[in-house]
Amino acid sequence: MSRVLTVMPAAALALAVLTGCGTEAAPSAAPTAAGKTSATADPHGKRRQMETMRADCMKRKGFKYQPYVPSGSGRMDRDLREIRTDYATLLKQREERGFGVFYPYVHPDQPGGPEEAAKKYQRNPNLDLAGKLSDTQSRAREATDKACYAAAYKKLTGKTVTPGNDTSRQMNKMYDQAANRELDGDPRLVELAAAYGDCLKGKGYPVISLRPTTMSRNTRSRFDAELEEALSVRRGQGTEDGADPELTPDEAKPYLAKEIKASLDDLECGKGFYTEFLPRNTELGMRIFREFGGEDGLLS
Repeated sequence: MSRVLTVMPAAALALAVLTGCGTEAAPSAAPTAAGKTSATADPHGKRRQMETMRADCMKRKGFKYQPYVPSGSGRMDRDLREIRTDYATLLKQREERGFGVFYPYVHPDQPGGPEEAAKKYQRNPNLDLAGKLSDTQSRAREATDKACYAAAYKKLTGKTVTPGNDTSRQMNKMYDQAANRELDGDPRLVELAAAYGDCLKGKGYPVISLRPTTMSRNTRSRFDAELEEALSVRRGQGTEDGADPELTPDEAKPYLAKEIKASLDDLECGKGFYTEFLPRNTELGMRIFREFGGEDGLLS
């Protein structure tokens, strides 16, 4: 099974990438008065409402649909609120995990690894319903479901998406526009990014651009490319069961060793930059994620 089991909007996913991945969560919030741990009685309430609306819509159009509320609905919002971006935490993470690119392959049984993901994976029962239909019926059902989702999503969020579900595209566009103004256009961050880039160049690392948002993933991008190249080779070789290719721990270890060293050099150069950039980037991502219903589990 692939290490990536769900599609995560890039505006939210970028936060895990920018903090160096393997982010460490802050301590859980203490229960509120009267023993309540949340202001919302049912954290999946809006997702349940959406699924009921989708099922009713599909029924009216002649298709069966089983409401599907995975246990992780809204999880990203909780993860984002718990991200810690202080230097001590980042240093600890990078000493062990680097940027978090190859670590899950070396330690597949650790949190965030493919084994944990496989255990938590919940198959959408509607995949089995669609699988029982002819090709023509399946295509018609898929188009109807997309339209029903779009209608329910608009009613709950006020936002219009195409039947192809372009929420990720809209979120990415909003993030890029806001980041250009609030992050790349901030004189202090521009100054810190320039010093960060000069330091990396002095250590022999290439610098793509001095824009703050680009600098934040400058060194990591090299390892993302190396991972993709390694997996491409495995795809060419094929797998016996047709599953997505994975690297073995032994194959990934040399990559991780190089990644850890580079990530520590990167953090040493970008210490001042990261401590100012990451909290602001996290807040920006959370704002967009919530605006599009991510907090309520409406993005899948």
